[in-house]
Amino acid sequence: MPFDRRHFIRVATSGAVAAMGPKPSAAQRVPPPTRRETRTLDFHSHAFPADLLRALARYYPDVVRFNEDRVRGAYAVHAGAPLPAWDDALRTRRMDEAGVDLEILSCPPLYAALDEHLPELCRLANDTLAESCRRHPNRFKALAHLPFNNMEALLKEMSRCLDDLGFVGVFVTSNVGGHYLDAPQFERFWHDADRRRVPVFLHPQLSPGYHDSEQPPIFSFPYESTLAVTRLITRGMYDRFPNIVLVVAHLGGTLPYLAQRIDLGYEIPALRTPEWKTSRPPSDYMKKLYFDTALGWSRAAFNCARDLVGIEHLILGTDDFLPESRWMERTIGFLDSLDLNPHERDMICYGNASTILKLG
Repeated sequence: MPFDRRHFIRVATSGAVAAMGPKPSAAQRVPPPTRRETRTLDFHSHAFPADLLRALARYYPDVVRFNEDRVRGAYAVHAGAPLPAWDDALRTRRMDEAGVDLEILSCPPLYAALDEHLPELCRLANDTLAESCRRHPNRFKALAHLPFNNMEALLKEMSRCLDDLGFVGVFVTSNVGGHYLDAPQFERFWHDADRRRVPVFLHPQLSPGYHDSEQPPIFSFPYESTLAVTRLITRGMYDRFPNIVLVVAHLGGTLPYLAQRIDLGYEIPALRTPEWKTSRPPSDYMKKLYFDTALGWSRAAFNCARDLVGIEHLILGTDDFLPESRWMERTIGFLDSLDLNPHERDMICYGNASTILKLG
């Protein structure tokens, strides 16, 4: 069944516009987070520059739709979610309200396609985020967005961002225009990321195999992250590149829950594809992963992730970008509600991310 992007964008738009209006339900409201002396770093923070959203809508009208009105201002719709145009002054006010000191910025819809437009779009996003980091050096750091359609251009832009602009990592999505990152064409990227030991943040993207009318961020995205990381692991990424630092959004998708089930492919030849090249069960490699806490407001889910990767590999992420969501407060409040000692909480809220980002 082919992926009908026009049907998808009609369904996604209706849900996204609705999502911009209502205030959170009583069940979603949480007490204000406790203000602490230690710093708070939000690793999962999206920024959508208006010029980039316009360009995406112009190049990919079946995937991204740009709108502008007096009530909502400028925004786009992608993957069923409304993406408000980036305003760093507004974001710093939200951070102050929630008690967030530092955000790591990224822009998922940029990887909607793998074509000749990607170098232009990456440079546009990177330059805009770099400017916000220059204006607010103590509030924002950025991840590099790279043109995966051209490895020479990718390595050049990676060097510009990391060496010249002061970016602290690289941002990728589960697939780039339908191409998963375990493909041989992306090998040089992983080689350079391994050489640099630079953090790579993997966020879900629209799945080329999802055809339901239910909104992708709810159902498809956790599966997408799980599939993308499983493919990387089972194709031997960590055996070839042991220094890769991979951070997976949303408590790792469903990896913590499915880790032992995925191991069945290692144990039973009939349950794996010929592309598997692992020397150990996949769950052994998963212990090297880092997970952010975005949208993971469940003790059971949190404990499942902690059991797989350890408290040292959990990182605060809020994914707060929807108007009225208050996901910063909700996520920090959730962590405050857990049975964490002060050292463990501080590791999640700042220490673990600071270590891999080399912030000191």
